[in-house]
Amino acid sequence: MNKDKLFFIIQPLLRHLPYKIGRLLRNSIYRLFLKKAGKNINFMEGIIIKYPSEIEMGNNVTINQDCFIVGKGGLILGDDIMIGAGCKIVTTTHNVITRDKPMREQGMSFEKITIGNDVWFGFNVVVLKGSTIGSGVILAAGCVLTAKEVPDYTIWGGVPARNIGTRE
Repeated sequence: MNKDKLFFIIQPLLRHLPYKIGRLLRNSIYRLFLKKAGKNINFMEGIIIKYPSEIEMGNNVTINQDCFIVGKGGLILGDDIMIGAGCKIVTTTHNVITRDKPMREQGMSFEKITIGNDVWFGFNVVVLKGSTIGSGVILAAGCVLTAKEVPDYTIWGGVPARNIGTRE
């Protein structure tokens, strides 16, 4: 059995364990399934992770409650990342190339997401496949980032996300 399938079985057992004991168990067990795991990674309650074997996390990463993260195709998170509750980071999409067959039969495509150091995701941020987020970036609550290259020390918000400021 590959690591992703084993994680698929284990994750529901740990996902909703409350309090410090639940977080400690998730922190110690989830990291075993990641492609790369730095120090001080925190997985809060209710997180769903798909394809952890393709996810690399640096040091001091916190993923808050009820996030949904897909690693298929590659997901790299740098150091000092704060991901707010309810965020979605998705490296996949459905193919919709032809009208000759239903979309559900056209398969999926995958594209890597890269997130630099010292990045903060507000609540309910959505980051879609092919996005590259620089260091020092803030993604405002509720924004939807669609395959963009986000420069260092910028602030993004809205749907679709656009640059709304810079960090001095």
